[in-house]
Amino acid sequence: MSVSQESSGEKTTPAVVKSTQKVSKIWLIPIITLLFGAWFVLQDIKSQGVSIEIEFDTASGLEEGKTEIRIRDVVMGRVDNIRLSEDSSNVLVTAKMNEGANKFLRSDTRFWVVSPKISLAGVSGLQTLVSGAYIDMSPGLEGEPKTEFKALKEPPVTPIGTPGVRVHLTSEETFTAQVGDPMMYRGLSVGRIETVDYDLEAQQAKYSAFIVAPFDQLITANTRFWNSSGIEVQLGADGVGLTTSNLESLLIGGITFDEPKGMPSKGPLKDDHVFEIYPSKKSADDHRYSEKVYYILMVESSVRGLEKGAPVEYRGLKVGQVEAINFEIEEMERALSADAYKIPVLISVQPALVNLDDTPSGKEKISKQISTWVDRGLRASLKTGNLLTGAVFVDLQHYDNVASESLGSRQGFAVIPTVPDQIVQFADQLNATMDKINALPIKGMAQDLRTLLQDLARSTKAFNETSSSLTTKLDELDMRGINGTLNSLNDLLSSLAKDDQGLSSVNQTMVEVQEAIRELKPLLQKMNSAPNSLIFKSKVAPDIEPRGVNR
Repeated sequence: MSVSQESSGEKTTPAVVKSTQKVSKIWLIPIITLLFGAWFVLQDIKSQGVSIEIEFDTASGLEEGKTEIRIRDVVMGRVDNIRLSEDSSNVLVTAKMNEGANKFLRSDTRFWVVSPKISLAGVSGLQTLVSGAYIDMSPGLEGEPKTEFKALKEPPVTPIGTPGVRVHLTSEETFTAQVGDPMMYRGLSVGRIETVDYDLEAQQAKYSAFIVAPFDQLITANTRFWNSSGIEVQLGADGVGLTTSNLESLLIGGITFDEPKGMPSKGPLKDDHVFEIYPSKKSADDHRYSEKVYYILMVESSVRGLEKGAPVEYRGLKVGQVEAINFEIEEMERALSADAYKIPVLISVQPALVNLDDTPSGKEKISKQISTWVDRGLRASLKTGNLLTGAVFVDLQHYDNVASESLGSRQGFAVIPTVPDQIVQFADQLNATMDKINALPIKGMAQDLRTLLQDLARSTKAFNETSSSLTTKLDELDMRGINGTLNSLNDLLSSLAKDDQGLSSVNQTMVEVQEAIRELKPLLQKMNSAPNSLIFKSKVAPDIEPRGVNR
């Protein structure tokens, strides 16, 4: 075998080609720098929190990059951008929140602008005169996370989480209170009005108020609310009344609540319970009971001075009130004749005012009682309660000389018979008195009176003549002589006063006279008792001695 053959028969191994170039370690420095930069950017983004959008009515006082968002004066974010909405009806504010603010951004979170404000309730936001306006934030406690909000026009009256109870009120009168007005309990401010709205369909003003703890325990189904704004002056059948509240309510208004005395206990307050706001405390007290029995009075005389809410009294005790005047009765035929037309007046009687239960059973008892009394002469009439105001009330009294009647019925209401009011009765009495006067012998009395006046005139003339004669006699007196005598007497008294010796002699003479009278006194007494003792010898009668009884 040749050498070439031996070489070709050997097994060969392929060569591995390796690059001699390697990545330089210098590239590690920019890679590490890039990673650090990304980490710093991520930390900066995390520290900035989220961006939120707040809708405002106006951008007054707000500035981009300067206006802060605060919670209890702690900065939680800053305004980043301010722009108009698509329809330019409001302002959209974009703000970047700080780290940790995300947990406060919920559906019940509230925002509002804090700026200087002066009102009757006080002064607020004065610190913004130096630092500028800022956005205050009330953190949310419930609801889902949220990033879009609508700001409040005014600061919230009650912070979120405040313990207490929220009540709903309604009033058929004019607007009783405004947002922020106090809720008063016996002169103490225990809450605030939160919202005010007006229901156009129901024609009612609606309010929501918050009562802080522990005064929320005072709210029950028996609680009554009334308007305590300003000074209340009452002119009614009960007289003139003047009521004032505390200074805060006097200046800015407010609503007061309390539980009237004598109210029966009721169950717990329901969540949907709506309270009525009464115009005064007296009106609230009058509506403390719920059960009423309604009656109709067919009044023949004038109802001038009778108003809704006027008292209904039974022998001086209030038992109800007037509910409506000229009450509409559908089946009643109203004739044009004044004699045939009677004015229907709707009244109510409350069982609780006559010491009965404020329950349906109490209504049944009072209905039976009034029906029995009407059969026995109970009648209704209008009487004047106050001469100053001319207000009248409905009076229920028992009468003896009345025709027998029973309760009537109109439109489902019982009808109590009526008697003429005081004015008609007075007119009847006046007519009777005039008839008696007309029956008197007026002509004879007039003739006698004329003769008496003539005699009196003659007596007066004689008296005047006597007075003139007396005046003439007094003028004729010698006044000069009288004056001279008085002057002489005056001179004599003056001379006696100056002469001490003369006075001494007079005094000595008076003493001697007194001694002489003292010595003559026994003699005079003896002559008085026995005048003949100066001529005849007096005989003294022996004293009578008592003797015993002869047996």
